Parts: sequence; C-alpha cells; structure tokens
Amino acid sequence: MDANIYLMLGAIAVVAIIFINHRNQKNKMKTMLEEAGGTQQIFLTKAVEKKNRALAEILYDGGIKPTVQNTGTSQKDILIQQLQKLEQAYAAKKITLRQYDDHLFNLLEKANKLAIIA
Repeated sequence: MDANIYLMLGAIAVVAIIFINHRNQKNKMKTMLEEAGGTQQIFLTKAVEKKNRALAEILYDGGIKPTVQNTGTSQKDILIQQLQKLEQAYAAKKITLRQYDDHLFNLLEKANKLAIIA
C-alpha cells in the first residue's frame, strides 16, 4: 500500500513539473517573439534591395541608373518610368515597405518577361 501512495505522489509531481515547464516555455517563447518584432522588417528590406538590384540589371545598361530623365515609349522605357515613380512614392512615404515590395515584385515579373522576349 505504501508503494501505491509513493507512485501516486510521484505521478502528481511529474504532472506538476510538466505543467510548470510548459508554462515557462510558453512565457519564454512569447518574450522571444515580442523581442523579434523588427526582424520581419529586416528581411523585407533585404528582399526590396535584391529586387531593386535585379531590376537595375534588367532595365539599365550595366545596372547603372542614368542621370537623364527617360522619355521613351518602348516597353522597357515604360517599366523604367514606373520604377522611378514607385521609388519616388516610397521615398515620399506615400506607400509602405510591404506595398513597395509587392509593386517591385510585379515590375520584376514584367521585366523578366521583357528580358525573355528581347
């Protein structure tokens, strides 16, 4: 009979330890996620930089943006104008980083199709 009592007390202790450990881990995870709130912005910024570089490689000769304003009417010139407007809107904080990333993605898809055709 004494062994049964010890087994029951041991089982209760194990359940209590598991419960306390689970609660501590949950609190640690919550704290870690709160501290890592800005991480997504960093990754999004890196993605925007990569898309800008890829667009520059496709749209500009040698990947270097010209200083002269583009007034052409070819498909490539239209994409360059859209990119410039998009950059100006982001610089003026008219659109968010997420919207900027989405628009750059769409422009990159169009530019990739243009590169395949040319």
